[in-house]
Amino acid sequence: MRKLLAVLALLAMVGASHTGAAEPIKIGYLAGISGVCGVLTVRARGAMEMAVDDLNAKGGILGRKVVMIVRDSKTKPDEGAKQYRDLVQTEKVDLVTGVCSSSVFMGINPVAEETKIPLFSNTSGTHKTTVDFFHPYVYQLQPNTLMEGAAIAEYVKRKGWKRIVTIGMDYEWGRTTVAVFKEQLAEKDPSAKIVKELWPKFGETNLASFITATLNEKPDAVVAVTAGVTATSLIKQGQTYGMFKRTEMLTSLFTDSLFSMGADMPDGIHGWARAPFWAIPGAQEFVKRFHAKYNDYPDDWGVLHYDGMMNIIAPAIEKAGSTDPMKLQAAITSMTFNSMRGKLKVRALDHTLNSPSYIGVTQKTSQYPFSILGNVEVIPGDITLPSPATVAKLRAEAK
Repeated sequence: MRKLLAVLALLAMVGASHTGAAEPIKIGYLAGISGVCGVLTVRARGAMEMAVDDLNAKGGILGRKVVMIVRDSKTKPDEGAKQYRDLVQTEKVDLVTGVCSSSVFMGINPVAEETKIPLFSNTSGTHKTTVDFFHPYVYQLQPNTLMEGAAIAEYVKRKGWKRIVTIGMDYEWGRTTVAVFKEQLAEKDPSAKIVKELWPKFGETNLASFITATLNEKPDAVVAVTAGVTATSLIKQGQTYGMFKRTEMLTSLFTDSLFSMGADMPDGIHGWARAPFWAIPGAQEFVKRFHAKYNDYPDDWGVLHYDGMMNIIAPAIEKAGSTDPMKLQAAITSMTFNSMRGKLKVRALDHTLNSPSYIGVTQKTSQYPFSILGNVEVIPGDITLPSPATVAKLRAEAK
């Protein structure tokens, strides 16, 4: 009888262990599906679904099925924090990704620290989460504002532009990127001057007054930290005013802006992006499959989400042998990742990937029904990451 009970107990333990191992790995996808970020999440969500399908076709991660649970932050920080907490407490997710807006990223960052569930950003640009208010459970897998500001300054220096007007959207991403650009430009080219700063509100579409104010300064170039409808409105209205015949313009031209403008995008506008698929050799197989599945092309956010999930998060979990947050941290900060964007690393100092920035000039092409960035200069993340001294300074100031 004792032998029988021992065997039954052993079988129960094995069964429990097997059941635990078979539990799925749950990925919370928390994005601004509605609200201002809505246009930026459609292809990112599709890419994440592709990544989950591809992982499961290979047997999952650690032999466990991967499932994605979707929540809408409505592009509101308080709603994002609420949904993050629900994903953790109700759905028992292992990690969360998908956050779009910098303000939402800032809003949910303290919840990630409190709940100790890893938060990965593939879209939001603010550096404050991983630099100023860093904790062990937050990661950034695309260039942040410090990195983009440095990349923009490097490009402006290479072009030799001296009189600059900045147009920045009046919220976290716009304000911070312009501030970093100014600081970096002063270091790289002290002879260059910011002659005017303009601040349209987030989502502004009437840019006439900003365009006339810009042209009154007779600048060599305009650096416009705008995105979405504000970026496309600035380009369309700027063309009406003859702006691009009178000055150069460098602006964020993430792929969704190129898609939305189609043939209306004028040639010759300088733009930076985080992951323009045509300029990334390692992304071409993914692009082909994405187009076959959705009859569409992936935007920056689609490329970044697929790359982040397939080539960074999943391999890190495999190396960690677990989704335990501290084991995952040890793995992810010790690896070199074979990403679509090249061999990249996550820095232990601030959990930031040394992501490259891409800057080129708009041109039409017969290959696509939209303009692309041609003559792309790839600016490596290793030269745009903030120094350890800068990180220490910003953290001290944040306290």
